[in-house]
Amino acid sequence: MKRHQNYLWISLPVLLLVAGSVLAAPKAPKHGALKNVTECGTILTEPGNYKLVNDLLECPGNGVNIEGSDITLNLKGYEISCVENDLDVGGIIVAPPDPDSWGIVTVRNVTVKNGHVSNCKDGIVLASTEDSKVMNISSTGNTKWEKEPGVWVYGTGITVWKSRNNVIMHNHTYGNASDGIGSWESSGNLFKHNTSTDNGVGSAGGDGAGISLSNEQNSRIMCNRIHGNADGILMLPGGSGNLLRGNLVTGNLAGIGMLGFAWDGHFWRDIPAGNTIRSNIMEDNDWFDVYEFYYDVVTGDFLIHPEGLCPNTWEKNQFQTDFGSPGCFGIPVELEEGDVCALGDDDD
Repeated sequence: MKRHQNYLWISLPVLLLVAGSVLAAPKAPKHGALKNVTECGTILTEPGNYKLVNDLLECPGNGVNIEGSDITLNLKGYEISCVENDLDVGGIIVAPPDPDSWGIVTVRNVTVKNGHVSNCKDGIVLASTEDSKVMNISSTGNTKWEKEPGVWVYGTGITVWKSRNNVIMHNHTYGNASDGIGSWESSGNLFKHNTSTDNGVGSAGGDGAGISLSNEQNSRIMCNRIHGNADGILMLPGGSGNLLRGNLVTGNLAGIGMLGFAWDGHFWRDIPAGNTIRSNIMEDNDWFDVYEFYYDVVTGDFLIHPEGLCPNTWEKNQFQTDFGSPGCFGIPVELEEGDVCALGDDDD
């Protein structure tokens, strides 16, 4: 379980935007002009509908930066990929142009859909973004980058950071060095009908989750298929008020977990609390199907809540193995297809 220690050093690759500014970036056509995107490094600022008309392969910087509101980018089935270099770049970055304004200024009503992103430091990033969508995207093979000497941060398929009320839906994230989907310091988001497979497997220490959330508030994680990752769905400290319902989480090292941190026997960062985990199937995960515990980053021990409390509500779940305070997870049930929306393709 040493792999969890790396989560303490997670920070969004803010250098993604800096890297994009290193290279001369073509501006997109003005509003009303033909809105084809043809070059790596294109910056979209004007409202409107844009489409990719060719692959953008081995981009030396960011593939596309979306820095304005009311923009739709349709990849039309084409691919964006990044060249391997020392820059910390992303496939598509949706964020205000000035990182110092993130959390104050936001980008709104952006849609990114229908294409492929690969081999970047992060595939798609929503930073300081609200009321936006990422749909029908495959994001794969995004790679680790070195935050500072000896401290590695890993590539994520889709990243959400300091953002709210977004929809991440019908995407496939697979084979990324860290998380398929990662969300930090965000709220009110919907992660639904995504498939996240084989993320974090084979990276140093085995970090990575199908879906990883830290300081996530009042979001819904529903109807996702999560298989073959290091962690299935991982909720890190600060997460509260979230609903995890109808997910199929199988064949990972661990299934659905609520994780706090300890430091050499001292309880440091609390297990997420006030979340509801209902009607999920979690089976055949190597370590635990469901868990709530503190991971001691010094000793490597797993520690249950010191007062034996159950910080979250677990209801009507199908699972086989658990680790946490006694009685937290309820009695396993056998769910039918109608109970688990991950087993269907509905959008309810």
